[in-house]
Amino acid sequence: MRFSIKEIASKMGATIVGDDSLFVTRLAPIAQASKDELTFISEEKYFPFASTTHAKVIIVESCDPLPRDKTYLVVKGNVRQYLPILLMLFKPSFKQIDKMIEDSAEIAKDVHIPKSCYIGHDVKISKGCKIYPNVSILEGTVIGENCTIYPNVTIREFSKIGKNVIFQPGCVIGSDGFGYYTLGGKHIKIEQIGTVVIHDNVEIGSNTTIDRGAIGDTVIGMGTKIDNLVHIAHNDLIGENCLIIAQTGISGSVTVKNNVTIAGQVGVAGHLTIGENVIVAAKAGISKDLAPNQKYQGNPAQPMLDEQKSKVYVRKLPKLFERVKELEKMILEKNKGEN
Repeated sequence: MRFSIKEIASKMGATIVGDDSLFVTRLAPIAQASKDELTFISEEKYFPFASTTHAKVIIVESCDPLPRDKTYLVVKGNVRQYLPILLMLFKPSFKQIDKMIEDSAEIAKDVHIPKSCYIGHDVKISKGCKIYPNVSILEGTVIGENCTIYPNVTIREFSKIGKNVIFQPGCVIGSDGFGYYTLGGKHIKIEQIGTVVIHDNVEIGSNTTIDRGAIGDTVIGMGTKIDNLVHIAHNDLIGENCLIIAQTGISGSVTVKNNVTIAGQVGVAGHLTIGENVIVAAKAGISKDLAPNQKYQGNPAQPMLDEQKSKVYVRKLPKLFERVKELEKMILEKNKGEN
């Protein structure tokens, strides 16, 4: 799809500052946008990205003091209030389901598809893949060589899968991210128009869910292994060779750098960064960025040695409380004697 920025500006009531003849193909986050994609700046902290983004067109509330080599769509009020309009505009249209294996699907000759599977329009499945019963692979998905997809897996539209990826039973790739805005006391769904990108040699555990990006992609890096019952939310960027253990939940727009280990039942708040080579102990609660090359524990998570010291202090509190009571008693008795 190609959209004239004049058409987009008209729908938002925006003013064009710059080249009004441009076209864009997709809406994308500013750090990921290509030259043909539209992006936006909704907060001052993203201003520096205006100089480094590849996007030629940026939606802003004000184009001062931003670089003059870009084209801007200047809107009235906060940029985020226009996102529902943009998401509906860029939402892809889907072809009607006609057959269990659509004619436009491209399937390598050595790949057997069980009768109970659905393979959507324009799906591409490369050689060496093994597909088990009750698998659904929706429109436009591309799957690399030698992937194994066990029963009851769902891979939603336009996902991009690398080579040698293993999907354990029941996992769901590309479900909608949890996005709503509240209007008049009602929760209105925000369309999720991004995709999921999974690189080579990844394994996804049973009943794990990886949400598609709201804008842009959710990405799983090469060699990462994800256990059962993990939730990875929209627009998360998971690095290479990470280990993410069962019942971990990662909120939206989190960046996990390379070689991170996250143990079981860890909760991660949104819009955070976990540095390279970090190890997070089980049941930790991550509420702020974690510096690289450290071990963390506790809720809220802190460096493991600090957390262990805190636990020792907490265990000593009852005895300390009794000592304080004794000291108070001694002071009272001393004061009585002096009086």
